[in-house]
Amino acid sequence: MEEDLIVLEEEGEEDPLQMAFFIMPGHALKSLRDEIEIQGGDALANDMLYRYGIRCGEGMVTRMGMRCETMEEMAETIPPLWAGIGLGRITVEEVSDEHIKVRFHESVESLALGKPKEPKCHFTRGYLNGMAVGLSQLETNVDEIQCSQDWSETCFIITLGTEYFTPVQEETAKVPDVAAKEKPESRLERGVAYLVEAEDADGAYKLFVDELASGNQGLCITRDFPTKIRRQYGLTNTPVLWLSNAEQEFAVEPVQLGKLYHKIEDFLKKAEHATVMISGLEYLIVQNNYHSALKFLQLVRDQVAIYDSVLIATISPSTLSEKDLKLIEREMEPLTLNGG
Repeated sequence: MEEDLIVLEEEGEEDPLQMAFFIMPGHALKSLRDEIEIQGGDALANDMLYRYGIRCGEGMVTRMGMRCETMEEMAETIPPLWAGIGLGRITVEEVSDEHIKVRFHESVESLALGKPKEPKCHFTRGYLNGMAVGLSQLETNVDEIQCSQDWSETCFIITLGTEYFTPVQEETAKVPDVAAKEKPESRLERGVAYLVEAEDADGAYKLFVDELASGNQGLCITRDFPTKIRRQYGLTNTPVLWLSNAEQEFAVEPVQLGKLYHKIEDFLKKAEHATVMISGLEYLIVQNNYHSALKFLQLVRDQVAIYDSVLIATISPSTLSEKDLKLIEREMEPLTLNGG
């Protein structure tokens, strides 16, 4: 394969696109970056290329069905895999139980950008991160650092993160009002996105807990601090994602709807009988705009249907006009709770 060609693939389990590949010239990657920068600026271009790289890298490894048990095994696996991608050559420089350092040679993305003087290879970084996630089945972080004085070569550090978003079963014996009861049956239909209209989300949280007690694996997305939610509703294992600009492992910026969507999608792919809760849709609308938030909901709703899961989302009806609320109700199933 010529050095200025990169290979991108679509992923999808038991889907024709899973086996599909297409080739993009290196200069087209730069054109894509330029287009995104014009529309939304440098930060948006960095983030979108990075996230798309992750989807490509993880999709490739998933399609091949490869797994690595140790960092040493991953360090041996990545270079020959990378050789077939067309993004350049890499050599492994350091390996430990927690990180791998690789050096890039003839990086297609770096060459396309004219050997930038700062980290700019965000698609490459994402692709590498996606491969690491696919191989290890763990959360990983990848950072780009300077390896040569003139930035003609760069290095990437792959660092193990946590299993924070791995679907797990909640310890229902520790959940308030559940331990003394028999295991309840789920009252919600699978494949459906439910909308709870209430000024107080307490009833929706309790419904979410009941779903976990019935055997579902949950993901909670909230504006409230995760420790408060865990303590109030007895959540021990269930991942809780915080909508915040704070630099925390469990936080996602509310304006990063694409990033939030992919985290939900990844969770639904891995979980068995998943239930996702999103508390406070009005906050996402305020932080973005109504139409972006509505499109986000439509995409999440479709994934919930595809993976036969459940979505419980809350909204304060007083924060929206009647027209805007009706549009959301068309996309979801309004659910009235006892006392709501």
